[in-house]
Amino acid sequence: MSVIKHSDQRVAVFIDTQNLYHSAKNLYNSKVNFGAIMNMAVGKRKLIRALAYVITTEAGDETNFFEALTKIGIETKTKDLQVFYGGAKKADWDVGLAVDAIRLAPKVDTIILATGDGDFVPLVTFLKEHFGVQVEVISFGRSSSTKLREACEDFIDMCDHPEKFLIGYRTHRSSKKGKGGVKKSNIKEYSDEDLGIFAGGDK
Repeated sequence: MSVIKHSDQRVAVFIDTQNLYHSAKNLYNSKVNFGAIMNMAVGKRKLIRALAYVITTEAGDETNFFEALTKIGIETKTKDLQVFYGGAKKADWDVGLAVDAIRLAPKVDTIILATGDGDFVPLVTFLKEHFGVQVEVISFGRSSSTKLREACEDFIDMCDHPEKFLIGYRTHRSSKKGKGGVKKSNIKEYSDEDLGIFAGGDK
């Protein structure tokens, strides 16, 4: 199925911050540039709403991160990290993200999921079959579910150009002037401290 993108298209973005955080850390030992993700995912289309789902830590030091997201037009939803007897931890926003996507589906033409989690495959199928919306995914391909990639209409693989989506990440190619350069984002980039995510939980 061919993907359709045009300037009048209404878009909603749902960001699984924990999934992206762990992918960036495990694959590149870097932090995610959420402004760059928004620029690439939305493009020139009409952004109706963008939501990021965050797990708060016991230290509660996420303030800078929340403020940075707000400045680039992303709302944050938080949930406390659950620590069980024996040290086990649980942190999951999957159901909350899915419910919000279903609620917003009638108001938009396209839903973009920023995650590689295969647990969202049923959500993608439901959104397409019941609401007729276009569903796109942006994530790191090397840590993304194959079934999720197959289920959506369009998949943007951030592993193709990690220098665009990671803070402080450089490749030999992108460091050269001229050819291979990365376009400057019109969304302000923030420091590692501001945009580093304090996910905390195990996935």
